[in-house]
Amino acid sequence: MGFPNAKVHRRSRRKLGRGQIKPLPQVTVTPTDSGSTVILTFNLPVVINGSLDIKPSGLTFVGQVQTSQTVWTLTYSGATTGKTYTGIPAGSPVIQSMQGGQFAGLPAGTLP
Repeated sequence: MGFPNAKVHRRSRRKLGRGQIKPLPQVTVTPTDSGSTVILTFNLPVVINGSLDIKPSGLTFVGQVQTSQTVWTLTYSGATTGKTYTGIPAGSPVIQSMQGGQFAGLPAGTLP
């Protein structure tokens, strides 16, 4: 009788199994206003593909600028103070973190 062979089908404990992924943190945002601009501050560095869907009532969108990896400035045609805005739905394909995490969403509200 010989010695038993090595177990060939043993799984590595250092790797994740098939279908398992590391959880990615969700991206959250805090809007503030300053004159005719809305400043969006994200909790993680983000990549934005396209224009954001925040629309203050009665104003038209002029443009958006990235001031840092976590801050975006949106410019509108008039004063944004006290205006109600439409939110951004959760999982929007326009906003993703640098690691690929999804956007948690921004409910509709009023700018301070």
